[in-house]
Amino acid sequence: MALIQVNYLSKALFRTVPVQVILPIDRISFETMDYEPVQQKFKTLYLLHGLLGNYTDWVSGTRIQRWAEEKNLAVVMPSGDNAFYVNSTLPGKDYGEFVGRELVEITRKMFPLSDKREDTFIAGLSMGGFGALRNGIKYADTFGYAIGLSSALHLFEENPRTLNG
Repeated sequence: MALIQVNYLSKALFRTVPVQVILPIDRISFETMDYEPVQQKFKTLYLLHGLLGNYTDWVSGTRIQRWAEEKNLAVVMPSGDNAFYVNSTLPGKDYGEFVGRELVEITRKMFPLSDKREDTFIAGLSMGGFGALRNGIKYADTFGYAIGLSSALHLFEENPRTLNG
């Protein structure tokens, strides 16, 4: 199970963004003592952290690596800061666009990930649960499934059109 640290320049956030990726690509055949070939592109879970957390929380605080390996699933864990994974009226703060479109697009270019909607999942905890449900619905053409774990509910009084943007 490869754990990969990626830093890339995000167009939506206009800065370098850290992302951790779990990729079940380094399996070794004990018969040939060589890496097993990847037979197909991986189903992918985009996993969002909660408020006051960061992109390393899932790896350091759960057994996500073991679970991903058992399920032969790639897991992408981005840094969402504390922005609830929604777009802002401020420039360079389009967290909805970042997680709903850009991140999926760039990770599919970087890694052998399926481009099928039914193979693409989004989930999160608390703030990340809100972001997963919101973006799973908004970008339903991208995500086949959305999962909210103890999801937060955030009503944006400052800009009621935030969920539409």
